[in-house]
Amino acid sequence: MGSIVPNHGPFPKIPPGHGKITLGAFVFDGMDLLDLMGPMRIFGEEINKLDIEIIFIGVTMKSARSSQQVEVTPHYTLETAPKLDLFFMPGGIGTRTICEQPDLMRLISTRIQEAIWVMTVCTGAGILAKSGYIDGHRATTNKSVFEWAASHGPNVDWIKRARWVQDSKFVTSSGVSAGIDAALYVLSELTSPDTAQAVAVEIEYTWHKVAEEDPFADMYEYTRS
Repeated sequence: MGSIVPNHGPFPKIPPGHGKITLGAFVFDGMDLLDLMGPMRIFGEEINKLDIEIIFIGVTMKSARSSQQVEVTPHYTLETAPKLDLFFMPGGIGTRTICEQPDLMRLISTRIQEAIWVMTVCTGAGILAKSGYIDGHRATTNKSVFEWAASHGPNVDWIKRARWVQDSKFVTSSGVSAGIDAALYVLSELTSPDTAQAVAVEIEYTWHKVAEEDPFADMYEYTRS
């Protein structure tokens, strides 16, 4: 797997006159907390120059409990949320249950289709792959559970060595902290590289700007090659 198909196009820019960006982050029981909150720290940063509103979207209106025992209360459900510009899906053990629920996957697929931009972290890529929308596209996921995500997208061009992968409107990232690198990449595309770098400095984070520099791929047999 890897580099079989070309990139389907650049990450879309903000449409002229678009106005406020609505970012909808999907929250669910068993999500990984840093998968979610790391990128939200980037997108919600005051100096990032984005006109953005961040909302949390749940399966129900009940608080979603992360694997790290922190609960997040949704603002909307997948059915009631307004139209989303950026649809964000974290990973975590809860993605396994989600992928086995056809009715829920149909709701998620609708949000993927309508969004201008879609971003996943970790095994959130498994949900995206299950939807079928990245068939024939390049993508990556957490190296420690790569085979699980890949099993839900046999027609996806899975890139084993990458902190993140961009293919048209889709940005998928590796595990946990890689979501911060991917979010900074998305921010750089929506604003400028200088703005993204300023945000990285603001949060005292060393931004891994080269997607292919992924030392964690060497730690697992499946992604080592």
